[in-house]
Amino acid sequence: MSHPQFQWARLDTAAKIFPCTSSTKDPKVFRFVCELKEPIVPQALQQALDQTIELFPGFQTILKRGMFWYYLEQTNMRPTAHEECRPPCSVLYDRDVHTLLFDVTYYGCRVNLEVFHAISDGTGSMHFLRVLIFRYLQLVHPKELGSLPELDYDASETQSMDDSFERYANRQKKPKTEAVHRAAHLHGNKRTEGLNVVVGTAPVNDLLAYSHRCGASMTMVLCALIMQAIRSQMSVNETKKPVVLAVPVNLRNHFRSASARNFFSVMDVSYNFSKRNGSMEDILQELERQFQRGLSPEELQYRVNQYIGLIKNPFSRITPLSCKDFAMRLGYYSASQKETSAVSNVGVVHMPAALAPYIRQFAVFVSTEKLQMCSLSYENRITLSFSSAFANTDVQRCFFRSLIKEGIPVEIDTNLCDE
Repeated sequence: MSHPQFQWARLDTAAKIFPCTSSTKDPKVFRFVCELKEPIVPQALQQALDQTIELFPGFQTILKRGMFWYYLEQTNMRPTAHEECRPPCSVLYDRDVHTLLFDVTYYGCRVNLEVFHAISDGTGSMHFLRVLIFRYLQLVHPKELGSLPELDYDASETQSMDDSFERYANRQKKPKTEAVHRAAHLHGNKRTEGLNVVVGTAPVNDLLAYSHRCGASMTMVLCALIMQAIRSQMSVNETKKPVVLAVPVNLRNHFRSASARNFFSVMDVSYNFSKRNGSMEDILQELERQFQRGLSPEELQYRVNQYIGLIKNPFSRITPLSCKDFAMRLGYYSASQKETSAVSNVGVVHMPAALAPYIRQFAVFVSTEKLQMCSLSYENRITLSFSSAFANTDVQRCFFRSLIKEGIPVEIDTNLCDE
């Protein structure tokens, strides 16, 4: 089904931070990748993109500055699928040039979807890529796939464009939480251009079996391994501070929403190696406690309220946008000092079984000024993708060696020519 076109829309509540904090070093862009088992046919990809954009009205927009807030304006610009020609996660939003805020590229067997975070989060963008790949494979293989029923994503325009923060905010007070004032940080030479990307692919069954042996969820095991890898690269002074990981939480898993816009929050989990023994068992025990607290209904509701509280504040509403930008950049910098790195488990990608013979794997990674790991799984393959602003890859090496030491085979792919 196609949607009627809206004229303009306010940025969703969570998206308001992205335009004022995007930069050439961290343009707030993430990339989803689908790797097929056959080379891409450009004409079919363009045709599939033309069909897909009709289902996602929030993607066919440009970003403009108002007197008090940014807003999205519907545009007649049509997206063009083209061969990859820039480094991954390059700038998509330029305040002086009005362009679409997403890009579809291809190279060999890969299709890349890059998105400026102001228009969607990982879940919303994954829906877009799933529909795109589904339509593309139907066009390329009409005899085998042409009669398949539509995918499970069929949100109306209202549902797709919903700012779910506003729908679920209430007046609940803040629960008691443990405050972290300053986290340990990684140090080293930064790359002068582009991201350092290292993608490891492993069997899901093997990683799940390891997680079961540890008695923890896969996300907690990945967090623990990264904490240990970071600890191995920390200076003596830095070990006095806790390692803090920012873990995005998909709020759709806790509040009903079909929005293709941003509806996520961030939970910080920490471990102080100077005050505890640093064993895998102890880290997982601490993470278990923090995950239970961070994912409690009271904590999740508070995070929804926190976003809305800032937006609805009477003083904030009448403050000019330029002042808001300055204040939000200060707040963002302050928050970033309390985090060492970030880990995002996007979850499982579901596609019709008939498409499995044509799809090798999916992957996702993000722009960052630090180090960040994103994971997702499809069939029995999980991709663990590190993006980093640092030139060295010592943390990534330590992390993947930990998996291999546990008997989990890992295939490594990277954009580093000298690795």
